[in-house]
Amino acid sequence: MQATLPRRHRSKKSAPALLVTIATLGLCAFQFGDRNELNKMPFTQVQRLASDLPKARRMAKQGNIDLLVGQAEPGEAVRVRGEVTDANCYMGSHVHAYDHAFCAKLCAAAGGPVVFIPDQGGEIYLVLNERNGTRLPHNVLDRIGVPGIVLKGKVIEADSLRALAVEDLVP
Repeated sequence: MQATLPRRHRSKKSAPALLVTIATLGLCAFQFGDRNELNKMPFTQVQRLASDLPKARRMAKQGNIDLLVGQAEPGEAVRVRGEVTDANCYMGSHVHAYDHAFCAKLCAAAGGPVVFIPDQGGEIYLVLNERNGTRLPHNVLDRIGVPGIVLKGKVIEADSLRALAVEDLVP
């Protein structure tokens, strides 16, 4: 006589759970991600949208992309005295101040990063805008390379990087 082993049966309760899991994963595929491939858009096309933020917001919403443009940066409010200069020349050659102001403005105008060097020495800060997706105030940009300016802003730390989110130049 042949022994028959009991057949393993799947619980009737596991089938609905499996269907719910599959449906949830399928729904997530439609709810998250870059629906309109905005993340693949060339920089020059995105750059044009910087002057039309309402259009950029609409596109992001339709494409299911988080857009932080216009949101204020968090951080500790400060007033600091020092100089804003371009990061490339400062980091590469330690060049800054009046003799370098024209070059620093050109580098910043080309989209290069800028840093803040405190008058009293110490830690150098990456310079950010106070609001995401906006330019630094024109009066701050005009003073790139000028030592002794006073800025109002917020200090932000992420990992080991410190930044100064600039709100405005203090007269």
